[in-house]
Amino acid sequence: MKKYVIILTTAFVLCESILATDSANVPLPGPWTREQAQAWYDSHPWLVGANFVPSTAINQLEMWQADTFDPATIDRELGYAQSIGMNTMRVFLHDLAWREDPEGFYSRVDKYLDIADRHGIKTLFVIFDGVWNPYPKPGKQPDPVPGRHNSGWVQSPGREYLEDPVKQDELQPYVVGLLTRYKNDPRVLAWDLFNEPDNPNRQAYGQDGDKTELPEPEKAKFATQLLRKTFLWAREVHPSQPVTVGVWLGDYLNHPTELQKLCLDDSDVISFHCYDAPPGMQKRLEGLTKLGRPVLCTEYMARGNHSTFRGILPILKKYNVAAYNWGLVNGKSQTIYPWDSWVRHYTNEPTIWFHDIFRTDGTPFSTDEVRLIRDLSGRGIGMNGRPVSKQNG
Repeated sequence: MKKYVIILTTAFVLCESILATDSANVPLPGPWTREQAQAWYDSHPWLVGANFVPSTAINQLEMWQADTFDPATIDRELGYAQSIGMNTMRVFLHDLAWREDPEGFYSRVDKYLDIADRHGIKTLFVIFDGVWNPYPKPGKQPDPVPGRHNSGWVQSPGREYLEDPVKQDELQPYVVGLLTRYKNDPRVLAWDLFNEPDNPNRQAYGQDGDKTELPEPEKAKFATQLLRKTFLWAREVHPSQPVTVGVWLGDYLNHPTELQKLCLDDSDVISFHCYDAPPGMQKRLEGLTKLGRPVLCTEYMARGNHSTFRGILPILKKYNVAAYNWGLVNGKSQTIYPWDSWVRHYTNEPTIWFHDIFRTDGTPFSTDEVRLIRDLSGRGIGMNGRPVSKQNG
């Protein structure tokens, strides 16, 4: 009898071991079905908003660190967005702000979400960012370089973490903790896991700039590696909101890179960036909408590049594509200046702003533009001071 007990016990332990091994190798759930994604999208009105950083912050760290978090400015400037019918913002987070003070970071995110919710605004959070300075540092952030577009914006994570697979893994608690805390929060619209992960930052920090950026093939390799991990970490949490990563450069529909294929195949909803004139935007949309998932244009509107509200926003509404222009209020990020301000010196405010809608006092760069946004959104405050509705807008 004892012999049989030993045999059965051994078999049971072996089965447990096999099951545990199989469980570890079972792939995590993939993206939502097309039906799930469409049902989520259909539960919202047409989404129109901006990429938002308060005018008093030069970058994500200055927005989220305790000493410079500015709820009064956030409240005022989201009020400007609400007044023209915007109902969503795309907002960048930063791993260093979390690492320095996790609980304080969460309390500030909570405060921001409370403010945005009071203005009827849902937030698309960006977790990582591959654009601009590859060496972020916590603490006091630099003053703006006069006349330079996004002179102080920083990547997240920095190069030190991106190029080291072991250090990449140290970012898992940040991603999992953030998503776990807010995975059922109705104020959070969706998660953009990584903004332009393989951006070479050529003129600023890359091969045509100060060369502090990773070489382009290396950047793409490590960014793909971290993105794949981030998708897995996000799927572990099962957030009620969709996750996405935007495609932004090249012929990604016909000849995608490994990273672009990952973005298109693993996102619950498709997102993309396009600063082209209307024909270019039209061509992108014709291809992306054929993928059968809701589409979000998470960056557009560069007036000097012929990407304007008048030319682009009606097209996005026609295709029922969520619209996030770059920039809400002109401030320390100085994105009223064009990209070439990294190689060309600007001494005066441009006659035609490159990005952004408002001055800090709420005066719009163009009254015609804000009227158009109000009219297309069917929301906000009309020129007569009364609320605009879809019926009377």
